[in-house]
Amino acid sequence: MAPKHKKSKTSGGQGGGGGGGAKSAKAAKAIAEARAKADIAPITHMTQDRQHRHGGFAKFDNKEQSDKLKPKEKTEVELENLIFGGDHQEAFSRIGHELSSDEEGDALDDFDYDLEVGELGSDGEEGEGVGGDMEDGGDMFFMDAGPTPVEREEINEDELDEDEEEPVDEEIGEGDVDEDEGASEDEEVSRLTAIYGGKPAWVDEDDKTLSISLKSANRLKKLRKQEAEDVVNGIDYEQRLRRQFEKVYPVPNWAQPEGSRKRRRGGAGAIDSDSEYSDEEQEQEDSSILMSSKGFLEKSGRLRVLSSESITVTRVKNANQMAPSKSVIQSVEFHPNSQMLLTAGFDRTLRLFQVDGKLNQLMQSVFYKDLPIYKAAFSPAPSAGSGSDKINNTVVASGRRKYFYTYDIEAGKVDKSQGIYGRHEKSLEKFMLSPCGTWIAFLGRDGYIILVATKTRLWAKNLKMSGNVRAVAWSSDSQYLYSVGGDAEIYQWQISTGKCVHRFVDDGGFKPTCIAVSPNDQFFAIGSRSGVVNVYDRTCLTTRTPKPLRAIGNLTTSIHTMRFNHDSQILAISSKARKDQLRLVHIPSLKVFPNWPTKGTPLSYVTCMAFSPRSGYFAVGNDKGKVLLYRINHYPTA
Repeated sequence: MAPKHKKSKTSGGQGGGGGGGAKSAKAAKAIAEARAKADIAPITHMTQDRQHRHGGFAKFDNKEQSDKLKPKEKTEVELENLIFGGDHQEAFSRIGHELSSDEEGDALDDFDYDLEVGELGSDGEEGEGVGGDMEDGGDMFFMDAGPTPVEREEINEDELDEDEEEPVDEEIGEGDVDEDEGASEDEEVSRLTAIYGGKPAWVDEDDKTLSISLKSANRLKKLRKQEAEDVVNGIDYEQRLRRQFEKVYPVPNWAQPEGSRKRRRGGAGAIDSDSEYSDEEQEQEDSSILMSSKGFLEKSGRLRVLSSESITVTRVKNANQMAPSKSVIQSVEFHPNSQMLLTAGFDRTLRLFQVDGKLNQLMQSVFYKDLPIYKAAFSPAPSAGSGSDKINNTVVASGRRKYFYTYDIEAGKVDKSQGIYGRHEKSLEKFMLSPCGTWIAFLGRDGYIILVATKTRLWAKNLKMSGNVRAVAWSSDSQYLYSVGGDAEIYQWQISTGKCVHRFVDDGGFKPTCIAVSPNDQFFAIGSRSGVVNVYDRTCLTTRTPKPLRAIGNLTTSIHTMRFNHDSQILAISSKARKDQLRLVHIPSLKVFPNWPTKGTPLSYVTCMAFSPRSGYFAVGNDKGKVLLYRINHYPTA
């Protein structure tokens, strides 16, 4: 069966081939006639030999393939030559005139432009696309390829933007937009011109295009005007940075141009926002210098009222950043007549700094090899010259030793006092210098208060309490000394006679730990181990059992330090028994400032604190050996 199947297959193939050849020849002849009429060149992808054998056209195996090749119409051939190239120049000459005759128009009606070009719409716009867009000849090719989607979107957006901007220009006119954008910049230039007496030398135009996030870093959050505010432009960012810098470092009077001092003070509301000076009052104060023989350096007695709602405090560089302590800071104090700050502690080193809030340069450093310092203070003692009011700057340092040291700052000389003659005290770690610099009050044993003359460093007199003595405080004129003991009884001592002139009991007092007297001698603060601070007025000096103006209970651990500022408007209280235990009390209203310190204020364990002579700075010593320095913006000078 296999040979038979093979034979039949062979014969069938030959017969089919003969019949197919005859048909193919007829089909080729018909195609050649059609090609001749259409004046079309022979197929070029076949070899020359095959074209010759098959009459110049390809040979097809069957009728099915020959039926697929239909003769092309004249219009189709012209379009094909136009797009893909050809020798027919007549087609190019007729571009743009396809609809000029009815015959040609009828021929074009048979052609579907929507399928070939793809860019013409179906709502009657074909004529516009052919007659208008195809006049150049080159546009026809690009429309066939079609623009990329990205380019089409960009072109449409630009056209929309132009359409939207045209009516805006007609309404507001040219240049109005630029004036609105530069309004804030012009205001800032005017403000700087008023302060510094001249325009900025150069302005960066790229600041308008910048975008800065105020939430990107913690140090930028203070520049926000509202909590939800985030992104600002470069001009606004520069203005806020400048104003923040001016809050911390106001322009000094000597650096201002002549005649601009009044404008500077009147226009710096951001720096001294709580100031109650008006422009007229400030002008009268400036002109009053020429109407009096008062000294130029004497400060005005005008009281700048502090708001009880909040206090503006700015942290600056640490006071001892140039030389941090290696142990706990036990004492920190400002010099009464200059911006000098001393720090001392258990590392046996006394350090003096020039405080400016920027560098806080280290001036001197003294090492006591046999004295861990518990207490150190400035003593502006009168010099030896009779009738002379020259101040001899000295520092007194003591510890848990029976001796103490004095250090002359100007001479750089250290003197050691071998105890107090007539007294056998094992420790002189607690003392208090009088404001006049004449006396040193040491806290002794058995309720004794030992007065030593600063000039001679010799014993002068004793003051004896009934119980033990816990703390002492001087009146502003150094005429009286106030002391408190473990029995919650406060003594008022007259220094000239050495006698107790009055005593009163602390209301509800539980083991008092410290006492403080305001510089104006109008307020008395008594701190206790329970954390309660009782504040009294001068009526406590006329009665045995006075009632406090208010008992401040914001702290819950033993009160360690209390300090009034120079104008008696702020009382600072602290405890070292727990972290971040510090509060500022507004004395006129007897309320604690609610906005500072915050939970994020890095106070740590507060061991000591001090106000500068004009309350511009507030220094806080802690257990890490650092002295944190804060600028109280309400007060213009340090």
